[in-house]
Amino acid sequence: MPMRLALLVEAPAAGVGRHVIDLGETLSSLGHEVHLIYSDLRADQVFRDDLDRLSRLPRVHASQIPMRREVSASDLTAVRSLRRYLNTHGPFDLIHSHSTKAGLVGRLGAVGRPMKRVYTPHMFFTMQLARNAGLRRAVGMLETGLSRLCDGVIVVSHEEYAHALTELKIAPGKLRLIPNGVAGHQDPAPRERAELRRAWGIREKEVCVGFAGRLVAQKSPQTMLESFAALLRRAVQPVKLVMVGDGPLAPEVRQMAAKLRIERDVVFLGARNARPLMQGFDIFALTSDCEGHALVVLEAMACGLPVVATAVGGIADTVRPGANGFIAPVRGVAEIARSLEALVGNPALRARMGNASRTLARNFSVRRMAERTLAFYEEVISAARGANISPDFELTSGFPPCHGHTTAPHSPSRY
Repeated sequence: MPMRLALLVEAPAAGVGRHVIDLGETLSSLGHEVHLIYSDLRADQVFRDDLDRLSRLPRVHASQIPMRREVSASDLTAVRSLRRYLNTHGPFDLIHSHSTKAGLVGRLGAVGRPMKRVYTPHMFFTMQLARNAGLRRAVGMLETGLSRLCDGVIVVSHEEYAHALTELKIAPGKLRLIPNGVAGHQDPAPRERAELRRAWGIREKEVCVGFAGRLVAQKSPQTMLESFAALLRRAVQPVKLVMVGDGPLAPEVRQMAAKLRIERDVVFLGARNARPLMQGFDIFALTSDCEGHALVVLEAMACGLPVVATAVGGIADTVRPGANGFIAPVRGVAEIARSLEALVGNPALRARMGNASRTLARNFSVRRMAERTLAFYEEVISAARGANISPDFELTSGFPPCHGHTTAPHSPSRY
């Protein structure tokens, strides 16, 4: 039976924005009415372009409610604005809030309304160990309390599930693990690949390592540069690094490249839609300190790239060490550099791992993610009629996690 659904998001940029667009588009195609309520304050151009396309679909409505990332008095205004929207355009069967601030606004704004409430944090704030410990404790207490005001919490990785259960004490009956999904695979286009690399100043025989992510502390772009500098000291094959993304650390990152004397070998592209650029890469690397379930890794896999990434969040659920890439410790510069060196010097290994990536990415389709999310919606709504929610539905039927995360290629060499 068709449902009327509200999707609320405060941070419609990068992976979160793409996830919400993909979810809304698929729910609409399955016959459900979707109201996408978003804040434009942190939206990127990719989200705006996707939103323009989404808004033309049948049964889709898009509206803005300003929400700020930091806690402020404006949160009360956002809650009131949401309540007015729900009153004016309702009734809704369910509201699904995405990201921490939307989780706060959505759960408070829907109190007293005849609808179910679901929340996806896309990595809990409390998993960001670089944050102030006191602030993380305060947010953790808030998350625990707010979990009692919603009917379901969707987490995107086994690591996040364990954190919700053991650290935040969220009731297992409210938790559901649903990994992110990626929209299809992208076949290589030799002409476009050559044009991209020519524009970047990369010669045919040079190996291109690609990095894509906001230049913020969470993504640790400094680790990427240090690892690449270590790689350059050892690699025989000529290699370049292409960094896609922008953010508050951009000036520092460029200065660091100059300090490491690698600026001639690094191409900074700024904020761009990374996926069309990936066919110019030979290897994809992500050096994050923490993640939920990095959509950009799934996109790289769907494009047939071997992956080198740190052991955080859903990366351990998607990258199979030795099969489609390597996993290294957080800030493990030596291990990341060894992994890259193994791939840079071995075209056959890159091809084999790239093919494995494309195959594994098929387990993480947008359609599968949306259908699992929809099934959870139906289960949450049915619970109001006396049915029980199974807390381990996705844990038993989802993609199994990897073990032995620190699996960079062994080498006695030191960087």
